[in-house]
Amino acid sequence: MRIITSIIKSLILSVGLFSLITAQAVDYYVSTTGNDSNAGSLSQPFKTITYAYSRASAGTIIHVLPGTYYDYQIGWGIHLGKSGTASSPIILKSEQNGKAIIDGKNASDRNQGFYIDGDYNVVDGFEITGGPHGGISIWSNGNKIINNNIHHNGTPASTSTLGQDGIYSSETTSDNYYANNFIHDNGRIGSNFDHGLYLCGNNETIINNILFRNAAYGLHIAGYDTVNSMRIYNNVISYNGKSGIILWMAVSGVDIKNNIIYNNAKYGIDSFDAHGSGVVVDKNIVFGNPLGNYNFTRDGSDYSYTLGITISSDPRFVDNSSATFNPHLSSTSPAIKSGLNLSSIFTTDFDGIGRPSGILPWDIGVYNYGSGISTSPLPPTNIRLL
Repeated sequence: MRIITSIIKSLILSVGLFSLITAQAVDYYVSTTGNDSNAGSLSQPFKTITYAYSRASAGTIIHVLPGTYYDYQIGWGIHLGKSGTASSPIILKSEQNGKAIIDGKNASDRNQGFYIDGDYNVVDGFEITGGPHGGISIWSNGNKIINNNIHHNGTPASTSTLGQDGIYSSETTSDNYYANNFIHDNGRIGSNFDHGLYLCGNNETIINNILFRNAAYGLHIAGYDTVNSMRIYNNVISYNGKSGIILWMAVSGVDIKNNIIYNNAKYGIDSFDAHGSGVVVDKNIVFGNPLGNYNFTRDGSDYSYTLGITISSDPRFVDNSSATFNPHLSSTSPAIKSGLNLSSIFTTDFDGIGRPSGILPWDIGVYNYGSGISTSPLPPTNIRLL
């Protein structure tokens, strides 16, 4: 009996160990010179992101090597329909930041660059361009869009009133996170429907993004179902075709702090038929927007808001111009040490350089003063200026 019991225990231990091994996260590699019949290792990479993702599960990391990728699923784009978990997301990562390029080539049957309806996916470090209806569309929860260059999506001319945005999130979503992205030149020229970010979900966080030269609004907050608990911190929002930020329909708790909202075509922060409460605007630089810093009441808007400190002076970027824009701070910028310390929420700037902890004041905008000051977010190649 003891022998049998010992054998059973050994079997249970072996099964448990096998389950632990099989549950471990898998890393896959993708290269333009790979083959989808390969093992997906660094030495034998897959060829397409779509195939690598079909093999993924919670905790999988898909490493995408430099090159231009054109694969997609008809009607979707690159479809991220699987779910990770909060502690074990599915991660798609460009091995060299900005060097893995998702080019939709404006293919009429593609839709988006990435279409995400699975939970807890991470898209990290890609250049995303040529999505005919937008760069990224999100219909799920807990996703992170970080360190991407999202540009020239949704540009094909059409009479459609459906938005064609850099990133869109549905009103059914929650807990999505957007940080350190350069989102520019998205949408149809002159459109009122196409934006850098068009966000409708709950508990969304927008940190350290550059929203630049998009067709309509840099950030459109759309409360089809009430937008709750949105955090908008340390972004630069400039040269967009309408206003920098607009609030529309139902809102409840929108926190707008430490942003530079500069030289957009209409207002800095605008409103349209917006209702609700809990909008807080504080420690922003709002300047050069020809119709004014703020419009909290346009077209029947009546939400309650708190307006704290506004700096209404030139942010003095290293380069303020639209063509060669460089939002690093010059030595005389009023943004230096003028912001709130938000280290309890995040700790780095656009370049990943640490911001002060404790109570020391932060610089307003996406960059710490002096961090990478000679570099511009405008890459010398792959950018097709409007």
